[in-house]
Amino acid sequence: MKQVIQLDSNGYAIGFSIADESPLEPGAYLIPKNCVDAELPTIPEAKRAKWTGDQFILEDIPVIIEQTTQQELTYYEKREAEYPNIKDQLDMLYWDKMNQTSTWEDSITKIKTKYPKP
Repeated sequence: MKQVIQLDSNGYAIGFSIADESPLEPGAYLIPKNCVDAELPTIPEAKRAKWTGDQFILEDIPVIIEQTTQQELTYYEKREAEYPNIKDQLDMLYWDKMNQTSTWEDSITKIKTKYPKP
């Protein structure tokens, strides 16, 4: 058995693997796919090692900056998202009239209070 370097699909060193000795050729090793029999250099922080085909080179690890393009919703959009659909509102109004209650008015007032006009 022999320790070899495991590479990802882009050729970057990601760890180690084991190569077994060939049963047909003593002294020769069966190198697993995406592995190389080479010496891995010391890799400083914020660097990574890439196999070029004959040696490792050190590259900076790219910094990924996540951009958020989500904008804050306006008070109107927040209200719109919480208002009951128009059919439910009409039903509330009908039953408010029949039962002399204020369910619809209370529900709309609650949302308008939660998201006031600026």
